[in-house]
Amino acid sequence: MAVKESAALTKLRYVTALIIIIFITGTFGFHIIEDWSFLDAFFMTLITITTIGYREIRPLSDTGKIFDIFIIILGVGSATYGFASIARFIVEGEVQRILGRRRLDKTITRLQRHYIICGNGRIGSLIWKELHAAGKPFLVIESDQETALEMERESIPHILGDATKEETLMRAGILRAKGLIATASSDVTNVYITLIAKELNPDIFILARAATEESIKNIKRAGADKVISPYLIGGRHMANIILKPSVVDFIELATGEQEDIHIQMEGFKVKPTSSLIGTTLRESPIRKGLGLIVVAIKDLEGRMCFNPPADFLITPGAVLICIGDQEALLALKRLAGGEKA
Repeated sequence: MAVKESAALTKLRYVTALIIIIFITGTFGFHIIEDWSFLDAFFMTLITITTIGYREIRPLSDTGKIFDIFIIILGVGSATYGFASIARFIVEGEVQRILGRRRLDKTITRLQRHYIICGNGRIGSLIWKELHAAGKPFLVIESDQETALEMERESIPHILGDATKEETLMRAGILRAKGLIATASSDVTNVYITLIAKELNPDIFILARAATEESIKNIKRAGADKVISPYLIGGRHMANIILKPSVVDFIELATGEQEDIHIQMEGFKVKPTSSLIGTTLRESPIRKGLGLIVVAIKDLEGRMCFNPPADFLITPGAVLICIGDQEALLALKRLAGGEKA
């Protein structure tokens, strides 16, 4: 469901409907009272409402004059107010907003392999900003109308609705989506979202937010692939800054959290067409040519080999997790022929 129409648009609809009713009333009134043709009756109504100043098409009867006074009183004020509303509607950018909403709707219908973010709160907004920066397709489901209006002004792909409703998830394209991120503040809500999403698309990857350790277990039982507790992670991170400051500095360096540092950690899935397949780490240009540090390699079964040896054989579907500068990581992405994993 799109964001509800603004007050200006609603007012414009009512004014336009009123003017149309007045034109119809005037045309039929003059046609019946004065026995004029519909064209003459419509023309008389037009010159009366717009105050153009032409004389009557034909002399009016007393009844016709009384009816004309009624049209003048009702029609002239309505027409003036209507034209002012149209001008204000255009000046305030309502037309551009409607066209922008239509473009946004078209973008949403074309989304494929996208991520659905349920909620634009503090966590949800941080997630879509990161996805946007990485060039990943996403869509936000937001239940608050004011927040949805703000997102519309920023041209952020979104729909207004309840993420716990099946029809809302269907409109969000859950059957075409790659993943869903449940970021509602209520753990119960995240359980409902996970259950419904998995029922609609059993293959979708679901990442959910939880407040407590007990909720983590419940949401996983509902079908979530990963469950994160920002409070637990935040608390542990703050403790580690005190207990293991050097380790935290390294993690922040590898994950790109430190500003003005171009060293990052990325994972790339090796496609079957990659030239890396069949070569060992020693033979590949990953370490010597690109200068990357291979932290780990994950195989198709999900097993992780940390600090793999030089004779480790690269196979199709393996995920190479490396640390290095951005240019080298970009070159590895091209060599792997795949996307970030």
